[in-house]
Amino acid sequence: MTLLVVALGGNAISPPHGGLSLAEERARIAIAAGELAELARGGARLLVVHGNGPQVGRLLSAPGIGDAASLDVHVAQTQGELGYLLAEALEARLGTPCAALVTRVTVAQDDPGFARPSKPIGPVLADPPADARVLRAADGSGWRRVVASPRPLAVLEEAAIRALLVQHHVVAGGGGGVPLFAEAGTRRPAAAVVDKDWVASLLARALDAERLLFVTDVAHAYDGFAGASPRAVLRMGCAAARERLRRGEFAPGSMAPKVEAAVEFAEVTGRSAVIAALGRVERALRGETGTTIAAA
Repeated sequence: MTLLVVALGGNAISPPHGGLSLAEERARIAIAAGELAELARGGARLLVVHGNGPQVGRLLSAPGIGDAASLDVHVAQTQGELGYLLAEALEARLGTPCAALVTRVTVAQDDPGFARPSKPIGPVLADPPADARVLRAADGSGWRRVVASPRPLAVLEEAAIRALLVQHHVVAGGGGGVPLFAEAGTRRPAAAVVDKDWVASLLARALDAERLLFVTDVAHAYDGFAGASPRAVLRMGCAAARERLRRGEFAPGSMAPKVEAAVEFAEVTGRSAVIAALGRVERALRGETGTTIAAA
């Protein structure tokens, strides 16, 4: 079995400049499922790890529902929402079983992600709200609320995912999984949204995936993305990618985690990872577009 791990961006499903409506979400998931189904027909088993930043942001802004202290529950809620929609859409196109899991990940209390929140959630805002931490949107067009985003240490459902992949395509690791502190034999929720890119890389390495694919809302990784003349990066080795990360070429909580996760996968496995826009996945896997991160 050839395993392809796909990190499907929350922004690819619900762009931050869009209305975040469920109708738009369904339509874009249908597009994504169509592309992923073609990969499966080519012989790949799929493990889809999806983002949920826009969806969590929508819940937090809902009157009477949103609660920043309940981020763990909101992550679980949106995992269920998107996992259900993706599994249904994939099964409809493939006619073969798909399974969707609510997943949990462990994180460390002293992770620097808690001190420096960087994960964008919800839509782009014209003005920064006074009651939330915000950063400039990656394209400089406004502001986005940000929350803590620690690195995942382990996926508690890894063994279940491994077993399901024998006979199913699997949707798991949604939104990076519900983050939990694990200590002294107990677990408690962490107020954070783990980036799905790191979880996708973690699972791709653990499960010996042939390829790691990041599907997002831009065609490439870019040098100087927020500047006047962004330059598309078509291919880079791990050393060049690490140098770009050091220089701050890639936006935190957006492109930077994708590149970091791709480098981790490529260095450990010797295999390449690919960043591609929704609608251009097969071409990107052939090296015709997108950004390929190679081991050397």
